[in-house]
Amino acid sequence: MDAPILRDLLAKSGAWLATKGLTNGRREAEWIFAESLGLSRLDLYTRWDMPLEPTEVAKLRERVARRGRREPLAYIIGTQPFADLMLTVGPGVLVPRPETEELIPLVLAEAPFGTRLLDVGTGSGAIALACAKARPDLRVEATDVSAAALAIAQGNATRLGLGVTFHQGDLTRHLTGPYGVVVANLPYIAEDERGVCDPELAFEPAEALFAGVDGLDLIRPLLADLRRMAPGGVAWLEHGWRQGAAIDALATTQGLTSRLVQDGAGKDRFTRVPVS
Repeated sequence: MDAPILRDLLAKSGAWLATKGLTNGRREAEWIFAESLGLSRLDLYTRWDMPLEPTEVAKLRERVARRGRREPLAYIIGTQPFADLMLTVGPGVLVPRPETEELIPLVLAEAPFGTRLLDVGTGSGAIALACAKARPDLRVEATDVSAAALAIAQGNATRLGLGVTFHQGDLTRHLTGPYGVVVANLPYIAEDERGVCDPELAFEPAEALFAGVDGLDLIRPLLADLRRMAPGGVAWLEHGWRQGAAIDALATTQGLTSRLVQDGAGKDRFTRVPVS
């Protein structure tokens, strides 16, 4: 039997992924093939008639099958681009989202030279590492309650050669300020939204996604601790696009003001909280 040809298997894989509800099935198949075979995406077309070894075919089929079950693509290939970094990710952390990249310039614009910056709920370390790379003058720290997440974040920092200090603990209770900037992309999905979430979320850690009845169980205590953590500084929060009014009300109860900022899709995604 002739060995399968790259072009044919790629086409079949893309079409099969489309039947599993993936609107970009062909593109995702290309990513899987390129990463699995050590090729660029251009190579997939310049070497389209390349015969594949049985071990390569088995590896490709296994990875395509995982994506067909809606496992996140980043978990399958093991990496996720974020800002101008390539991060290692895995089942212990949330896959960094593209909209979170929009938070980085907002945060850096408010960070005085040499200030302490704290990333709360760092996960893979995406925000902290992006800030550290863009601004080496900053003293960047990051915290997470999950030991598994911190191991991945520390691994990313070491591989990228970026100096971030990591802490394990619940929110900011175990830390001592002052910080000039606090940034947090905490879990914010309400429990009653589980049934309408994308299938991929079933593979990501629930503790990194869901936060009580209203999705604010972690944002609420963080706001309450801002005066202690960042006196005279500023906090930036990422949250659900319908949570802005509720977060503003929570800030008001702490004697703080807030301002909503939209993401590139025009949704209320970020909140700025000056701490006076």
